[in-house]
Amino acid sequence: MQGIIAWFIKNPIAANLLMLMILISGIAGLPDLNKEFFPAVNSNIIEIYVPYRGAGPREVEENISVRIEDAIHDLDGIDKIRSTAKQGVGITLVEVASDVDSQYLLNKIKNRIDALTTLPAESEKPQIKEVVYSEPVLRLTLSGDASETTLKQYGEKIRNEMASLSHVSKVELKSTRPYEVSVEISEQTLRRYGLQFDQVVNSIRNQSLNLPAGAIRAEAGSIKLQTRGQAYTEGDFEDVVILRNSDGVLVRLGDIATVINGFEQIDSETHYNGKPAVFFRVLSINNPDILKTSESVQKYVEESAHSLPDGLTLSIWTDASFSFKGRIKTLVSNGIGGLVLVFLVLMLFLRPLLAVWVCVGIAVSFLGTLWLLPYTGISLNMLSLFAFLLILGIVVDDAIVVSESIYSRQQSGLVGEEGANVGVQSVYKPIMYAVISTMIAFVPMFFLVGDSADAAKSIPVVVLLTLTFSLVECLLILPSHLSKLRPIQAPTNGASKLFERARQACANGMEHFATNFYRPILKKSLHWHWFTLAGFICVLMISFSIPAGGWLRMSFTPEVTSDQLKIRVVLPEGSPFSDTENLMEKIENAALRLQDEYRFPAVGESPGGSYISNILAWSNENNFSVLIALNRERRSEISAKKMITQWREYVGEIPNVESFDMAYTLNSTGKALQFVLSGPDKDALGDVTNELKALLSRYPGVYDITDSMQTPRLEIELNLKPNAQTLEVELADIAAQVRQGFYGAEVQRIPLENEDVRVMVRYPKDERESADYLHNMWIRTKSGLEVPFDTVAEVSYVPSYQKIERIDRQRTLTVNAGMNNAEGNASETVSAIMKEHTPGWQAQYPGLHISLEGEQKETGEFIDSLLVKVGQAILVIYALFAIAFRSYWQPIIILTAIPFGLMGAIVGHLVMGCDVSIFSMLGVVACTGVVINDNLVLIDRINQLRDSGVEITEALLQAGQDRFRPIVLTSITTFIGLVPIMLETSLQAQFLIPMVTSLAFGVLMATSVTLLLVPTLYLMGERVRAIVAIRKNSVYG
Repeated sequence: MQGIIAWFIKNPIAANLLMLMILISGIAGLPDLNKEFFPAVNSNIIEIYVPYRGAGPREVEENISVRIEDAIHDLDGIDKIRSTAKQGVGITLVEVASDVDSQYLLNKIKNRIDALTTLPAESEKPQIKEVVYSEPVLRLTLSGDASETTLKQYGEKIRNEMASLSHVSKVELKSTRPYEVSVEISEQTLRRYGLQFDQVVNSIRNQSLNLPAGAIRAEAGSIKLQTRGQAYTEGDFEDVVILRNSDGVLVRLGDIATVINGFEQIDSETHYNGKPAVFFRVLSINNPDILKTSESVQKYVEESAHSLPDGLTLSIWTDASFSFKGRIKTLVSNGIGGLVLVFLVLMLFLRPLLAVWVCVGIAVSFLGTLWLLPYTGISLNMLSLFAFLLILGIVVDDAIVVSESIYSRQQSGLVGEEGANVGVQSVYKPIMYAVISTMIAFVPMFFLVGDSADAAKSIPVVVLLTLTFSLVECLLILPSHLSKLRPIQAPTNGASKLFERARQACANGMEHFATNFYRPILKKSLHWHWFTLAGFICVLMISFSIPAGGWLRMSFTPEVTSDQLKIRVVLPEGSPFSDTENLMEKIENAALRLQDEYRFPAVGESPGGSYISNILAWSNENNFSVLIALNRERRSEISAKKMITQWREYVGEIPNVESFDMAYTLNSTGKALQFVLSGPDKDALGDVTNELKALLSRYPGVYDITDSMQTPRLEIELNLKPNAQTLEVELADIAAQVRQGFYGAEVQRIPLENEDVRVMVRYPKDERESADYLHNMWIRTKSGLEVPFDTVAEVSYVPSYQKIERIDRQRTLTVNAGMNNAEGNASETVSAIMKEHTPGWQAQYPGLHISLEGEQKETGEFIDSLLVKVGQAILVIYALFAIAFRSYWQPIIILTAIPFGLMGAIVGHLVMGCDVSIFSMLGVVACTGVVINDNLVLIDRINQLRDSGVEITEALLQAGQDRFRPIVLTSITTFIGLVPIMLETSLQAQFLIPMVTSLAFGVLMATSVTLLLVPTLYLMGERVRAIVAIRKNSVYG
């Protein structure tokens, strides 16, 4: 390595060409770099979705969920199986173990499911896929006073047109019901004409079809044969012949039934600012470029305004490019601010031209990373952009150490290539080890667990690439440039003279401080080494007591207010849709009231308006959501928390709901407390659920306690009467005919451009909605007789749950609760319940299992994973240093900076007033690799002096003085480079502040350890070694 460094110093053209190649390649590669708001995340979840139309939850559980679970539960690589059985559908989610290839397991599951022969014939083919979370670039709405058919037709047209735009990969049309042709025929009509459902179904199938019939191979060529009789419209179906009377009169479908060309019987509604609407999700998946995607769609929205009919409006609801551009603006402005501060510090304490070359080195490192980033599969997204800002304070350290070393040689008389070579050769080893150790410290981020672990890989990739280019730049390029520095010329004008005096004052002031203040303090610390060690330990213990004493709040992610407010309500399964509609309207009206009250006045030519821009609401069966979009330009003038609290007050009492959730932050992770109960005894689950809810209500800060145990709703159960079989009626006959009448018999599916349309034959809607009409049915026997329903069947009303949840092949119940962090602590509450009460319940109810989900589970898994991975990284760093220094003790001295870096992070959070979150912990991980660098540089210098024969105490004093300037400068520049982002108030910066705080204050606090504690520990280690050597000599003398 020494030869390569010397060669580049002697060949400045090679160094310049290398620098230009990196700069040009980075700039040229920018257009090819994918740009997205948040990277797509593989959830490691495989979904098995099986429609079983018309079936109740218990039938779905028995015939779908249980059979699928039995088929796949023994496959290797499955971490957990979750199943939900509800009306008409069974959903099974398979959580894949972190060390297993999800695609491999997906294929295994498909093979098992395809081999199943026990699924009901009435169920549809299982849909099996891996769940991928992909954040849309834009969300749009099409709204207006128009019919559902009109909205869907124009929605499909818009979807197809937007999907063909450049930089748009996929457009999803949401909140629309599938088309359906419903043939409604009453029981009375069936009896009048002596018909059965099967006859009507078969007649339609036999006449409504397209069927290829081969080809006639004539001498002149082949002529294809094709039957084309598929019915598409209401009129087509009405012309289908059902009966031919003996007198030749044809009875057509339109004579006996009502044909409705409409939508499936799904209860859903969508409103945008109070008007019917549909909405779209625009995604950019292949080679995403969020800015160009947004530009294409915005242009389309402007142009489409002229082609839409009166009353219809296409609007952009959310556009991720605004946040993306805001994040770029935040990072660039704060990055430039930090860089300017770093430049000023280096210019004052070293020399201006040297500061320029250090800053050029930062540009080389960043553009080199942008050059290679596309080849790693990482895009330019929120996390990778943040990584660039994070590394700004780190990447400059190596260049400062090299620059200061060369500058010192130049001040001592070694100039030109010789001074540069001697300067860089004296520090290149600790710099290499420092960079490698920092890289190792970031490696654990590749192996974190949790929903966002894949996305978090953007951070270590950017850091590792930037550090690699930083090492190349500071060892091969920077020395060549500094070797050409000429001696500082005397200033000639007033301004330059003033600046030079200020620079000399700063530079000399630091040297004076190191000689006359720091060295004496260090000498006393070495003399009173036990007191020094005890003092540092006491300070460390005091700092660790801060979070333990509750002075710092803990949260999984920092609370960052959003520009949207949301209320989501889930009613009990099976609730009438009218209840959903009425409650959604109530919450919409409360939002409209809020919109009228929160207004800002007109100022000059600027018109007044509302702080609320738009209101979007959508419902589906028993759940709905209402969203409020805040005015982006006025967002900082209002409190989202205060607004959503007032919205809740306007809503008033909400009776009989399963859950009621409000959100005003970007990072809502669900309920703070979430317990999952599972076991073989269903009654025991209910009893423990009620006890747990009562217990939670007694803990401070716990609110909004709910559970998934629904109040049973009545279900009609059909059974065969004893004399039914004498009339040739089986239970299957009754079940099939009741299903045909009330759910419907599927005749066929009409293939259209965007979807297949089901054709169903059933009773009219008013007859299907009445339980009494069941008794008006007539059952057809195998011989063609008609028997009254009540003659052969009996009806009983039994309680039934409308949704059944299972985990690992057992039924489960879930208890959820929120936590007010100002009054209580979620972790302490969970710990108390799990330790003090769970063992008693499990002893009372054998087989009962209680586990955690939601925020507490995520936090626990993340911390456990982080501790293990960081511990392994520290062991690797220790082994690296032990080999490099040929010592077991010196690496321990170097690593002492880590706990004090953590101490700095704690103090920083206390000073900045921010909660401790996962981003804070990631900042500590970054700090781990950085704080040891100064220790490394100091220990290397001590060893150099010791190898040259300097006495131990003098070597410690001299090394501290020699390395005082680079250690202080690297710490100051790291801290000051991150100050702008710590003081940033914009929404985009709030996620970053905890991580930056941990790094900045950790580095600052660890500086005192480097300057005082490290020499003290070195001295104590040497004395212990000397004592051991003396005793060994006395024993073996």
